[in-house]
Amino acid sequence: MKPATEAQACVVSPNAADCALAVEFLGYAGLQARGFPTLRELAAVLDDRTGCVIMVEEALLHDDMPALREALARLPAWSDLPLIIVARDVSALGALAAAEFPESGNVTLLERPLNPHTLASAVQVAMRATARQREVGELIEQREQAVKLRDEFLAMLAHELRNPLAPMRNALYMMRMQDIQDPVVQKSTEILDRQVTHVVRMVDDLMDVARLERGKVVLKKNRTDLNRLVAAGVESCLPSVQSRGHRVSVSLGAAALPIEADTVRLEQIVCNLVNNAAKFSPNPSEIRVRTALDAGCAVVEVEDHGIGFEPGAAAQLFDPFVQVNPTLERTAGGLGIGLTIVKRLAELHGGAVRAASAGPGKGSVFSVRIPLATGSQAQDTVPAARGGPRRQRRVVVIEDNPDIRESLKMLIKVWGHQVAMAADGRSGVDLVLENRPDVALIDIGLPGMNGYDVARAIRKVIHNGQIRLIAVTGYGQPSDRELAEQAGFDAHLLKPVAPEALQKLLAE
Repeated sequence: MKPATEAQACVVSPNAADCALAVEFLGYAGLQARGFPTLRELAAVLDDRTGCVIMVEEALLHDDMPALREALARLPAWSDLPLIIVARDVSALGALAAAEFPESGNVTLLERPLNPHTLASAVQVAMRATARQREVGELIEQREQAVKLRDEFLAMLAHELRNPLAPMRNALYMMRMQDIQDPVVQKSTEILDRQVTHVVRMVDDLMDVARLERGKVVLKKNRTDLNRLVAAGVESCLPSVQSRGHRVSVSLGAAALPIEADTVRLEQIVCNLVNNAAKFSPNPSEIRVRTALDAGCAVVEVEDHGIGFEPGAAAQLFDPFVQVNPTLERTAGGLGIGLTIVKRLAELHGGAVRAASAGPGKGSVFSVRIPLATGSQAQDTVPAARGGPRRQRRVVVIEDNPDIRESLKMLIKVWGHQVAMAADGRSGVDLVLENRPDVALIDIGLPGMNGYDVARAIRKVIHNGQIRLIAVTGYGQPSDRELAEQAGFDAHLLKPVAPEALQKLLAE
């Protein structure tokens, strides 16, 4: 936005005397105005401080029209600059105006001979319209700035939460590996595991909903079978659902349901719906998951016997941060964004989601429809298992957080690998160049020399294929992954990394 300045009316006429007279009269009426001999000269200076444009028909030269249209196109999206055209035959000029300014919805035609007071009145109306547009534009800019600040805050919040969660998850993994039979220790470990997983899911959901709202999520689609994705999605969330005492039954209604989909995001849809059913079913009960073929769409339904909702509230359930029963008890937990994510992801796949309930206390059914893929059969997206003995790796960990560093060291040693550690970027580079390890796990937010610079410094000496560089970071935006790839990283892992995923990566 330009600095606040009173808007000007611009008068365009090749007749210098008429142009000066119109500017003078508008000045008497309390309106700032400026004259131009041609549309091309006006177009060169036209910006969002222009309140309206008054043109006589003699100024509408064919060669000047493209320059004016380009100038109008450069104005902010909220602007629909009022255009006032003065002509002897307005009926004939109407078709010309519509053809020359097809994107403008704010064209006024005034007929000659023109009463000066009519011109002043038309300009005043136009200037008021521009003032209202500018107010809307300022509100839009404020909203965009607020959204930008919100996203920056969420990204920093996610990073700050992921750092303490990383050593907590690693320590829990180590505790489970000890196979301690004490019931108190076992129960405590289970509780901590559930709660850490719950916090990780909330952080992931916060980042997902922000990216989805701004259209920043890009799907990685491939041909697959919805039945496989449903089975995988249910399996991934089964432990948390069973911990609440629920049973999950899965019924696959067709031999295969081929779709073009992002497998990770489709599993996320299924998992969110099953978790939602579990959260809002206060008593242990059965959650039914079904797939079906219907009118050219693959359908997955999740039915529960939970608290239900008023039928009229179905559409509202998918709004962000909405809770069906926002009481002080907060027994269900969560942020009220799981269903928002389901809706946005379904729409990105060209599908839709709907919710139905017979009323409060009568359970609910959520169904997602995804268009069937055309052509060949769905491909199996499950990677083949790797055979052969596991090789001992030499690993360097470059991480400034001591708890993360020590917990990673314990994990890597338990898996039978050698490990060396550095607490900052510069010493990390020296350690890698001296030891020439197989793998380097590198934090991005390192003091002094960040992880991207560390990777670039290593790649200058040790090229691709000679060492695997893995970013282990709390920064998970798509742009962060792109920066990691550009810096020379082979993989990008988001904290807190699941120990099983890291173990598998080191074994490859």
